[in-house]
This record gives sequence, C-alpha cells and structure tokens, in this order.
Amino acid sequence: MSETSETEPRQDDPFRQVERATVSDTIVAQIRDLITNGTLKPGDRLPSERDLCKRFGVGRTSVREALKPLITMGLLEGRVGSGTFVAGESGQFQKPLAWGLLGGLSGQDDLVETRHMLETNAAYWAALRAAPENLAAIQETIDGMAAHLQQPDRFQDFDANFHFEIARATQNKILFRLINVIRGQIQTWIGERLALSPDRAEALARISLSQHEEILAAIKSGDGEKARGAMDHHIQTATRDLQTSR
Repeated sequence: MSETSETEPRQDDPFRQVERATVSDTIVAQIRDLITNGTLKPGDRLPSERDLCKRFGVGRTSVREALKPLITMGLLEGRVGSGTFVAGESGQFQKPLAWGLLGGLSGQDDLVETRHMLETNAAYWAALRAAPENLAAIQETIDGMAAHLQQPDRFQDFDANFHFEIARATQNKILFRLINVIRGQIQTWIGERLALSPDRAEALARISLSQHEEILAAIKSGDGEKARGAMDHHIQTATRDLQTSR
C-alpha cells in the first residue's frame, strides 16, 4: 500500500482531522496533567487569575475560558470570595466520569433525570445521616441565598452549594462525587432558571428559597421520606419553570 493511500482519510473513518488547539485548550491540558500526576493535590488553591496570566503568558480571557470546563468536569471548584481550588476527592473514579458527562450532555432532559435520581436520594440519606456540622453548613447556604435574593449570580452560587452540602451530609463518598461531577451543570441550570425573565428573577428566587428551607426542615426532622418528597417538589418546580421557558 502506498504512503498516499495510508494517509488519505477514508469516508467511513470515525476519526477526524484535528484543528490547531486554542490557548485555553492548552491551559486545560496543562492543569489537568498537574492534577493527574499529583503536582496539584485535592484542596490546593490555584494561583490568582492575575498570577496565572503571568505564568502562562496569556490574557485573562484565555485563563477564564480554561477554568470553566475544568470546573464543569469537577476537577476544580470555585469558592466565592476565596478563589479556585482543586476539587476534593477528585480521584480516578471522578475524572473519567466527569469527562463522559461533559461530552454527553446535549440537552436538559438527561440532566433533569439524573439530578432527580441523585438529589432526591441524597436528601433521603442526609435526613438519616447528617451530622450537626452538616446541618450548620446547609443552613449557611440558605442564609446566603436569603441575603442575595436580588443578586442572581451570588444567589446561584449559594443555591448550588446547598445541594453540594446535602450530598456531603449523606456520608456517601460515591454519591458525593457524582453530585460534585454535575455541580457545574447544576449551576448552569440554576442560572438559566433565574435568567428566564429579569423581572421574575427575584420572585423565582424567593420560591426557591422557601423550598430549600422546607428541604432543610425535613432533613433536620430525620424523616427521610419527607426530605425526599421536599426535594422532589423542588426539582419538579424548577423543571416546569425551565420547560415553559423554551
């Protein structure tokens, strides 16, 4: 077989020629490799955005575009007012699963089903297993939501953290990791919901806050089924809001 025939693409070839990588893609690969080889460990704080720009020799836009998919994949997590950190327990289990989810979520329907399955059961187990410090952490997220009803971006952060802390309260590391993986997608979900209409954003936030308070009350009561039902009601309400906006 000639060299030309070996290099010419076949019509049935599942592989496609790649385009030149962007600067942000290169940064993503570099940070991912640093996490994989253990140079960056769970809980490590990344340098500031300004420092990263200097180290990579790029502008802020490239750094920001690189951090977004890493957060979505669950490898990094942004903490309001603190910076960006390597996600806790981001082991071999989490990373390939995160990449698979990132490539397979083409719409909201899969996220709705997955979120419902994971989070209703998380509420159930949190009601049975939550320690006092877990309850305090969940309450802090609700307090944050209440203080930022008119600031959708900040409200969104506290809302996502509410669900994250419930997952932690289950004391189930695998469930915790699964919800951590889809955390970026949940934040997108919440953002879309609050962006349905600027004049409705605060009203939707107040409804969401009330439902979150009901979920926490059920978890505090130790009634797993009640907590599951409260979370189910919350997700169903959010689903209807999002679907009617399409």
